[in-house]
Amino acid sequence: MNKHMERISQIGIVPVVKIMAKEDALPLAQALYNGGLDVAEITFRSEHAKYAIQTIHQALPDMLVGAGTVLSVEQAQEAVDAGAAFIVSPGFNEKVVAWCIDHDIDVYPGVSSASEVELAMSYGLKVLKFFPAQSSGGAKKIKDFSGPYQELSFMPTGGINMNNMHEYLSLPNVSAIGGSFMLPNDLVNAKDWDGIEALCKEAVKHMLDYQLIHIGINSENEEASLATAKQLCDLFHFTYYKKPKSNFAGVGFEVLHNKGRGENGHIGIYTPYPQRAMYQLAKQGIHFVEDSITRNKKTHLINFVYLDMEIAGFGIHLINPDVKMEV
Repeated sequence: MNKHMERISQIGIVPVVKIMAKEDALPLAQALYNGGLDVAEITFRSEHAKYAIQTIHQALPDMLVGAGTVLSVEQAQEAVDAGAAFIVSPGFNEKVVAWCIDHDIDVYPGVSSASEVELAMSYGLKVLKFFPAQSSGGAKKIKDFSGPYQELSFMPTGGINMNNMHEYLSLPNVSAIGGSFMLPNDLVNAKDWDGIEALCKEAVKHMLDYQLIHIGINSENEEASLATAKQLCDLFHFTYYKKPKSNFAGVGFEVLHNKGRGENGHIGIYTPYPQRAMYQLAKQGIHFVEDSITRNKKTHLINFVYLDMEIAGFGIHLINPDVKMEV
C-alpha cells in the first residue's frame, strides 16, 4: 500500500477534477501537467470519470491519475480497470477500503473524527483523506491528531486554496493537499486551458515560495573573509556575525574563510519544502549534489542541498532549517 504517496507528497498539491465534457479530459489534464501538477484525482461526480481516467492514463503516461468520490466497489473496479493508480473516497467506506486492500490498490478514505481515524488504523492504513477539511476543524484539528496518532499522515481536501495552503502543508502529518482552486468553473467552462495552466504554475510558485536568503562570497583565507565582511558592515551598517567557517555581514552576505562550492561563491535560496522543490527542478533537468544533502534530525527530510550547476560562477543551494514536511 501507499506505493504512490511519496510522489504525491513531493508534488504537494492534488487537483480534484470533475470532468463535465468528455472532450475536456485530455486538454485539462495537459494543462495541469504543463503547470507542474502531474497528478489528478478524477472524481466520480461525473459520468465521464471512467473515460477521463482511461484517456489521461493512455495519453499522458507520466501523469499520476487516481479516482475520487468513489462510493462503491463497482466504481473502484471501474477506476482501476481504466488505469487509476489510487482511490479516494469522501468517507470511510469499509467495502471500498477492503476491496482496495485485497487488490493492493492505494486507498485514501475520508475521515474527520478520531473514531474514523481509529477505524482506518484497524485496516492498517497510514495515509488518510481529511474531509471536509476547513469545516471539520481545519489545520488545527489535523495538528491535534498528531499527538495520539503519530504514525498517520493526512491529505486534507475541502476549502483549501492558495491563501491557506501553508497552514496545512507546513504540518508534519500532512502529506499533500487536495483542491480545485486551480480549476475555477469559469475557466473550465470557457475551455481556457492556458489560464488553468497559469493558475497551476502560480499554485506551485506559491507553494515553493522561493526567496533569496543570502549570498556567499569566497575568500582566500580567514583574514580576507573578515576584511570583506567588515567592509560591508561599515559601508551599509550591517550587523557583523562571526561563524565557525565564515563571517556574516547582516543576514544577507556570508563571507567564507576559503573557496567554497562555486567559482565565486554561492547563492542560498529558501523554500519551505526543499524536497518538493527538488521534484519540480528535476523536471527541468536539474541534478543535485548528493554529498551536500543534510536532513532535519527529527523528520529526516532534506533541509539543505546544492544544485549540480553554477550561475555566473555561483553555486546554488536550497535551504530550510525547519523542514516539517512529512511523507
